Order: sequence, then C-alpha cells, then structure tokens
Amino acid sequence: MSYKRNKKSWWSNPHLKYITGIMVLCSIIYYLPVIGGLFGWTSLENSLNSLHNFYGIDFLGLIFFIPVVYTAYVLGVIPAIMTAFITMIILLPHAILIDTYPNAMFKPTAFVIILSAVGAVVAMLQKSEQAHHQRMKEMKCLYDIGKAAEESRSVDNFLSRVVGLIPQAMQSPEETKVRITFHDQVFKSDNFQKSFSKITTNLVVGGETMGLVEIYSSRDNPYLKKRNHLTKTLVERIGGAIRQVELEQSLQGYYEQLEDEVDIRTKDLEQVQEKLIRSERLAAVGELASGVGHELRNPLNVIRNCAYLLNMAVTEKGDEEAANTLQVLDKQIDISNKIVTDLLDFTRITPPSPDRVDLKTLINESLSWITVPEHVTINTNLNSHPMKVRTDAEQISRVFTNIISNAIQAMNGKDGELNIDTGTEDKDVWIKFQDNGCGIPEDNFDKIFEPLFTTKPKGIGLGLAITKRLVEQNGGKIEIASQAGQGTTFTVKLPLEKRR
Repeated sequence: MSYKRNKKSWWSNPHLKYITGIMVLCSIIYYLPVIGGLFGWTSLENSLNSLHNFYGIDFLGLIFFIPVVYTAYVLGVIPAIMTAFITMIILLPHAILIDTYPNAMFKPTAFVIILSAVGAVVAMLQKSEQAHHQRMKEMKCLYDIGKAAEESRSVDNFLSRVVGLIPQAMQSPEETKVRITFHDQVFKSDNFQKSFSKITTNLVVGGETMGLVEIYSSRDNPYLKKRNHLTKTLVERIGGAIRQVELEQSLQGYYEQLEDEVDIRTKDLEQVQEKLIRSERLAAVGELASGVGHELRNPLNVIRNCAYLLNMAVTEKGDEEAANTLQVLDKQIDISNKIVTDLLDFTRITPPSPDRVDLKTLINESLSWITVPEHVTINTNLNSHPMKVRTDAEQISRVFTNIISNAIQAMNGKDGELNIDTGTEDKDVWIKFQDNGCGIPEDNFDKIFEPLFTTKPKGIGLGLAITKRLVEQNGGKIEIASQAGQGTTFTVKLPLEKRR
C-alpha cells in the first residue's frame, strides 16, 4: 500500500509534467534541421545544421542543460542523472544516422557525463540550500516555543499555541498535523486528521512522563523517520517550557500570596497604630477628665446658682429681655455640664450590674427624660408581649437616651419623625431607632463610634463611643445604617433572658 501511495504521489508531481514538456520542446528544437529538411526548407536546414558542429561544439545540444538543471533543482541528483540518460537516448539517433563524427557513441556519452555532473552539482547546491533553510525553520520553531512559554500564563494556553508551531518546523507544514496529550487533556492543531505516517514521542516534564506528542504526515513514513531527531528535540524543548510555565505559575502564586500576607500585615500594623493612637488619645482624655472635671463642675454650679438668683430678681422687675438672656445662659451651662459628664463617664465606666428588666418600661423611661421639640414626632411600635432582658437598666437607659438625643439633633430644627420599633430575632431582642434627619456619610461609618470624633459644632465626640461601650459590656451589639440626606437607623441588640 505504501508503494502504491508513493507511485501515485510521484506521478501526480507537477514538476514531472513540466520536465516532460521541456524535454519535448528541447527535442523538437534539436531535431529542427531534420524537420526543416523533411519539409523542403533547405536554407533553414543548412543554417541550423551549422549549429550542431560550430567549432566542434553542438550548440543545439546545450539546450538540454535546461531540463537537467531544472530536474536537479526540484527533484535531486538521481532524477537529474535519469534525465541526462534520457537526453542521451534522444541524441543517439542523430549521432548514429546524421552526425558525421567518426565514433557515434562518444559524443552522446560525453554529453551525458557532462549533463550528469552539472545536474549533480546543482542538486547538491540545492540540497545544501534546503538543509540551511530547514535548519533556520527548526531554530525559529524552537525560538517561537520559548517565546510562547514566556508569553503564556498557563500550560493549557502554551500547548494550544505549540500545536500550531510544530508543523512550521517541517518541510511540508500543510501536510503535518499535531496532537499533544497532557494530563488527560488533548490539544490538536487546526483541521487535525490522522494519517498512516506518524511518529510518537513521550512528553517528559521534570523527569516524569506526563503525556504524549503525536506528529502525523500525509507523506510517506521514511520522511517522518528522517525527522525523528528533530521531533525529539522539539519534545524536549516543549517539556522544558512546560516546566518553566509551571514554575512561573508557582512563583506567581507565591508572589500573590506574599502580597496578600504583606497587605494583611500592613493592615494589622495600621490597626495597631490606630489603637495606639486611640489609647494615647484616651489616656489624654482620662488625664484631662480626672484633672479638670471636678474643677470645672464647681464653677459651673456657682454660675448656675447666680443665674438662678438673677433670674428671680429680673422676673420680679418684669425685665423680659434679661430673663431670656439668663435662659440662654442656663442652656449653655447644661451643655457644659454634659461635656464634663461625658468626660467623667468615659473614663470611669463601671462594670454592669445585670438585673431582670422589662424592655418596654426601660424605653418609656428613657423617653420621659428627654425634652422633645415641637417639630419632632416620636412614634413607638413596641412589642405587646413583655420582653425581659437581663442587663444594667441604668447603663442601657443611657444608651437609649444618647441615641434619641442624637436623632433629635439630626432633625436640625426641621419637621421630622423618629420611629422606635422592637422585636426578637433568634436569641436576641432588637430595638430600632429610625429617624429622617440629615443622615451620616458612608465614609464616616468606621469613625462614628471612635472617641473624640464628631461632625457637630457642639460636643466632643464621646456620646456614641460611650454608647457602644455600654452596649458591648452588657453583652449586646449596636449596628448603624444611614444615607446622607435620608436619615439614620441605629439598631441595638441585647440577649434575651434565658428561660429556666
């Protein structure tokens, strides 16, 4: 079957048709004097016959260099010699019947030897050029494989490119198909199709056989056997490139992991630094509170008493303007007292004294301690079922008072509503305070519970910090949801009392 296939491919070679045509044309030209004589063209016959022996050289015979050289260039040495012998057969009748040379066989034989020598030289030069061109293709293929390994981020991507590169190293890329099997994955070149001629090589990566490289060709099997050394070189290069890609992937993974660890460590250091700064600020607050808290409280009490006496005297005289001024003074004293109280409370928060408390009663008590402006409406939707919690009633009441006071301040003199709802979730009871005030920007969510952080023109930013500490030390947690310009919702969650 291989012989029939080779025979068919030989006769289907287009160069053979060209050589046959050139040989026929050269034969006609060589015998043109004889043809002219047959047709009675004596002048043509005589003029062309002179070219057969022009100073001892047969110039018409020189045209047979054309088919011999062409055959040597496209088919090689053996076909060129065969073409030279065919030329001798063509020249032989003329040498025997027409040529006047004494030895009729000498001239065709010598001509064949010269043609064969010229054909052999041309064929060897062509073969050398083809070999050089083939080596350049092989080197370029090896270079392209290395470049593909550098540019590919995964082994799959690399092998998908390689199956298209290997055929470029062969003499007939369009007749070569490649299939690579690696870790049960199959990669095929475009329009892959099996053929009778193939060569198979194990794909070794890091000393272990990881797959298989199959190269198919529509040409005969000896052609692939000649390429066996090239195939082994290509497969070794592919195995090394796969190892390179895998190592780069591992290094990339380690690099990304190291980056993540560095980010984590950096964040930890930033958090530690923030805690240190916060501790220093809190220490400064504590020192300030313990040093001047009581010293400020006494003068404020004296000012309040004096304002009270002045107010009584002004009221008797009916001086309304002075009375209003004293009321403003009294409010400012309350604000100052609140700041002093916050400073003292923040530094001396005592451990909670848990007791069984009804949450509904605690909320109502907290509301009774607050003066609600006329422009603010408070709506309560408290659960009708009694919700008992075991907590420090005084501390949680301060929590509710702080949140409600902040909500009223967020209304900023505008008509607004504060909705207070309660409910249960799993083992917790939640209290939700929802207002439609100015809201809190999202950028401030992480800072809102930090000590000394405030966006208000009045106050020192300890209210919510105290609130968070009181909730957490009573076993609960506080959550915030807000949108600037829409309002804020604070949710306090406390553990329900366990039933015995």
